[in-house]
Amino acid sequence: MKVLFSLLLSFIFAPMNSHEIVMRHDVDEAKYLSLAEKYGGSVIRLNAGCGTFVKPNWIITAAHVAVIPQIGNEVTVDGVKYAIKQKVIHPEFRDGVSIMHDIALLELEKPVPNVEQAKLYTKNDELGKKIIFAGTGWAGTGDKGMADGAINKDRKMRAAQNRVDGFRPSGGFIRFTFDAPDSKDALPLEGISGPGDSGGPALWFDGGQAYIMGVSSHQDGRGLGRPEGRYGVYEYYTRVSNYVEWIEQVIGSKK
Repeated sequence: MKVLFSLLLSFIFAPMNSHEIVMRHDVDEAKYLSLAEKYGGSVIRLNAGCGTFVKPNWIITAAHVAVIPQIGNEVTVDGVKYAIKQKVIHPEFRDGVSIMHDIALLELEKPVPNVEQAKLYTKNDELGKKIIFAGTGWAGTGDKGMADGAINKDRKMRAAQNRVDGFRPSGGFIRFTFDAPDSKDALPLEGISGPGDSGGPALWFDGGQAYIMGVSSHQDGRGLGRPEGRYGVYEYYTRVSNYVEWIEQVIGSKK
């Protein structure tokens, strides 16, 4: 589950710890499960949170996920355990102080064979693009949010659609809004991430190729008292295009 931070930044908002895929209440959940089967191949469930394969031995996730002890020292893919060789936290991330630079990389001791990989999104034209979230955290619906008794903890992979509608702050995060079904902006499989989805991706697809555009970081009730996971909240993902140079330096790829 996502960690709450004291944000000592020039912008002020109250973050909420964000969780697994939260869906429209008026759509059959099976459609979200099917969307994940089609588009979630590069996403991995970690012992805490989620991540995305960008190389057979490299996973991108959130810094606030990588620093917690529960993430452990291994990952499991198709029943096979792979040791984590190193956890590389962005050097400017300050755990417990700020949510800025919420991005990290996990290197595995050996590559995972035949794993799907997402490419890094390098352009700065994210605004307005439709993306897919995928994750294995707790599930819920936007009418009830993360209220007790309304959460499904089966940890199945689900996916949802959304659209980049803003940035914050100084472009460090891409923003999504959880639009209610009666909104003109709501997509057929509208959703956001939920508990256990931290570190998971916002994926944009060009044909069959996945590009990771963002890394799940935190939610914001917009100062209007909107509870976690309810319609109307903002969802913020670390903007990958801002960190391409750092990522490539770490993983040794200039492609």
